[in-house]
Amino acid sequence: MKIVIPVLSLETGGTRFIYQIANEMVDKGHRVEIVIPENASVAWPLRAQLTRVKELAPDTIPPGDFILPNFYPTVFPAWESKKGRVVRLSLGYEPLWVADKTKALSSYLIDAPIVSLSEWHRQLIIKETGRNSTVIPGGVDTRFFCPHPKESLSSGRLKIAYILRSKEHGYTWKGTDDFWEACRRLTRIIPCFDVRIAAPEGANYPAPFPYEIVKASSDREMSLFYARADIFVSTSHFESFSMPPLEAMACGTAVITTDNGGNRDYAKSGENCLLVPPGDIQQLTGALAQLLTREAERKRIALAGLQFVRPWTWRQSADKLEALLLRLAHV
Repeated sequence: MKIVIPVLSLETGGTRFIYQIANEMVDKGHRVEIVIPENASVAWPLRAQLTRVKELAPDTIPPGDFILPNFYPTVFPAWESKKGRVVRLSLGYEPLWVADKTKALSSYLIDAPIVSLSEWHRQLIIKETGRNSTVIPGGVDTRFFCPHPKESLSSGRLKIAYILRSKEHGYTWKGTDDFWEACRRLTRIIPCFDVRIAAPEGANYPAPFPYEIVKASSDREMSLFYARADIFVSTSHFESFSMPPLEAMACGTAVITTDNGGNRDYAKSGENCLLVPPGDIQQLTGALAQLLTREAERKRIALAGLQFVRPWTWRQSADKLEALLLRLAHV
């Protein structure tokens, strides 16, 4: 089948879902064409056809069996083009954070099937719009995301890894201030640890202690970022799915994450991670102290995460999308 995916950009973050699912669908024998504005960034290696247009508009959307818009501004030109069956791919429920909440909400009310990324995400869309959706979760490419030796084995200092998303770029829900405050409190009781940051937007932060920023712009570099750390921390207040904790598990690193909703399908507190309430700095500090001071517990959680993540493949995600589209094609 021919699948058209109009996108505003393919930069880092949630667009990984699009790039991975597009490549997997190509590998399964489908024709996939990604349509993108002429000056938009593409950070991922694509096997799908890439078509650049002056702007995403009904007349620039190519025909296909299915059109999968993923962000609310892409939904309307896809729907108005009438060039294929529209399936509304939701990478996150936009009315939670965008300025134009009315328009974002209306993109869920057109008569098109919806794809969500987790059960929490599905329930949120039902609550806010009254519309059901099909859950197709993300996955992990274990060819890249896999264990590597921990740097603490040679340095003697445990490392905490964190992805810093900039509030100035609109990432207001990532809980960055919670992370820094927890680390500040942690220095009072455990002085010997290092913090390593990946900053996709190039953000910097005047933290009250030294930290290291590393370049991690490829899957290989992200894998090393996760794997060389002893603990990975995610502090989002909400997420539709949340891939970084799953990727860190695949790299053999113990995970501490907030209960952000979208990770409930895979994050099992006390089993493959430690789960804390969003915004609860006291519990976050306690979880960090627990894993920094209890080596056996840290290694147990890391190993459980590594074993748990194995079935979470992008091929499984593509299989579910293919099944949905084939079912819709026969309706």
